[in-house]
Amino acid sequence: MAISIPWRRIAWITIISLPLAAVGAVVWGSTRDLSRYEARLAERIHKVTGRDIKIKAPLSIQIGREPALVAQGVTLSNAPWGSRPDLAQVRKITMYLDPFALFLGEVKVQRVVLEGADILVEHNEVADTNLEMLPPPDGSGPRPYDNRSLRIKSNPAFPWIGTIEVRDSVLSIVESPGRTPLVLNVKDATFKASASGQPLIMQAQIGMPRAVMFDVSGTIGTFDGWMRGLPGNIDVQGNFGDGRVAVKGTIGAQKGTNLEITAEGSDFSSLGPYLRLPLPSGGPYTLTAKTFRLRSGFKVEVPSLKVGNSELAGEAMFRVSRSGTPYATVDIDASKIDLAGLHAIPAASQTDEQTSQTRRFFPTNSFSARWLGRSQLTLNARAAEVTGLSSKVQNALVTLSAGEKRFTFRGAASIGDGSTGFDLVYDPAGRLGMTTLTGTASRVSFEDLSALLGLDLGLKGMVGDIDLRLRGTGRSAHDALNVANGTIDISAGKGTWPGDGLAGWPAETQRLLGGNNEGVPVNCLTGSFEVKSGIANLRRLVVDTPRAVMIGGGYVSFRNEGWEFILAPEARDAHNASLASPLRIKGGTAREATGALEPGLAKLLIGAGTVPSLTGTFAQLARQPNANACALLAQRVDGMRPGLRAQLPTPVVEQHDRANRKPRPNVHRRRSRP
Repeated sequence: MAISIPWRRIAWITIISLPLAAVGAVVWGSTRDLSRYEARLAERIHKVTGRDIKIKAPLSIQIGREPALVAQGVTLSNAPWGSRPDLAQVRKITMYLDPFALFLGEVKVQRVVLEGADILVEHNEVADTNLEMLPPPDGSGPRPYDNRSLRIKSNPAFPWIGTIEVRDSVLSIVESPGRTPLVLNVKDATFKASASGQPLIMQAQIGMPRAVMFDVSGTIGTFDGWMRGLPGNIDVQGNFGDGRVAVKGTIGAQKGTNLEITAEGSDFSSLGPYLRLPLPSGGPYTLTAKTFRLRSGFKVEVPSLKVGNSELAGEAMFRVSRSGTPYATVDIDASKIDLAGLHAIPAASQTDEQTSQTRRFFPTNSFSARWLGRSQLTLNARAAEVTGLSSKVQNALVTLSAGEKRFTFRGAASIGDGSTGFDLVYDPAGRLGMTTLTGTASRVSFEDLSALLGLDLGLKGMVGDIDLRLRGTGRSAHDALNVANGTIDISAGKGTWPGDGLAGWPAETQRLLGGNNEGVPVNCLTGSFEVKSGIANLRRLVVDTPRAVMIGGGYVSFRNEGWEFILAPEARDAHNASLASPLRIKGGTAREATGALEPGLAKLLIGAGTVPSLTGTFAQLARQPNANACALLAQRVDGMRPGLRAQLPTPVVEQHDRANRKPRPNVHRRRSRP
């Protein structure tokens, strides 16, 4: 016997019941008192984590294809030692509910979406993290009568949520108190797990502001492990810009921390923001790194790092002594560094007016001496070969040592047929501290030395010697230079003075020197500076060119980076004698140089009697083998031009200060007799 199914009647019943069910759901949601669910939620979270949760706006039910419970303005309290009251601040939390359980009067959450979250992860002095959430003694989780404080009950009191989504949020990580936090923007992230103790699967797009984004996926331990500070097994890989990155290893109690990181890409500087280092641009690069958590501290090894043609390896060890003093030891060993393939990252774009106002030749950085005495830092960096310069650099060594009371930075290298070295010592004792800088260079290319120091002196092909000795007080490079005292001696052989360096010079002088677009050829030069109170006075300057010999002097101010010189040229032939007139040049950083002829100086520089010839004397000195004729002539300038020192320019600032200086009272004035 066939049974007839009334399909038409069932269809009509379905069409009529669906709107009625929707209307009933809306009426039910609007009439329910959700305050008791809010209280139960806060109580459960407190029992599991020991933290307090607060919701600014009352809970509301969102009716739709997926009914949801909506909470706005949610905060979760931080650890008692935290730097701010809340560990997390969330603009909106949407908890998607099970519709069948909802009609039965039970709230069961299937999926949670966090929007606009601000999460802070930080560590204290003993390396505890604020993510470690232990419930109160009478709650669920670790039982007070257990010897193992990390044992968790098999059935946690708070029901597990299988899927958690995070959108448009910010994660701040503070490694230690006082350090600048690492801020990560979480564009979109999804975390899934079948249970709180099962592997947590992640897929996320995260990155720092104005930096390359990570698009990674994989397992990142368990949820319970993160709550206890022991996540477990990590296996994540994905894209990093146009490159790849992978992290694999374990973060646990028995095996400790053991992670291996591999990365590759086209631009090495993309890693700089995450490592907090000004890494140069270059590539392609491949990186292999390992991290270990040891009993005595934390260790990072870099077995291999290749950036273009550069190759290096290194390791770093971080530990904290029993007295609480952090220690860091870094060793870097490079087999080859190719400077031609590495480029400094350009600074943020500025207008020409802003650049001219802020550009300075001398550094203005602070020494950050406040960490002296609070930490111990040792850095040893070696490079067997440095290429990319006109001369080959070998056996380069840089050491940095920061102890309780002194900061020492030293470096040395062989450049071509010469050598160079420097020694910077900062002693913070006293109110301002004392900085001492000593540097020497022997038979070194000035062009290569400028490239190593990151300066552009414009000198091409010159090889010479430098002897620098300065000392000053202050807690920044600018302050120390403002009051520096010492000497600077420079001598060089053949080379080219840049053509743009003659901008602003009188036309007669430029015709006398006979330069071209590439510059003016120089046979030799020498100069001796006497530095006092931040003013470098150039007492003896000698420059020999194919057409003339020039002597002169002036000053360079470390304070406002202004300079002024006078030059007295003497032509080598009678044809150019009319062009050899003394001149005065003024300029400075971010200021155009201006020059003017001053013929009247010629008579003020010479003494009575016969006037010795500069070119004739120079020709005699040039016959001496293996000698810098300019340096030999500089020793005789005072006798050949006795009026030169009296005519040297003086900084206007010093004259102004001298004019406004109030006379000191005569404290030894004799008392009048009664």
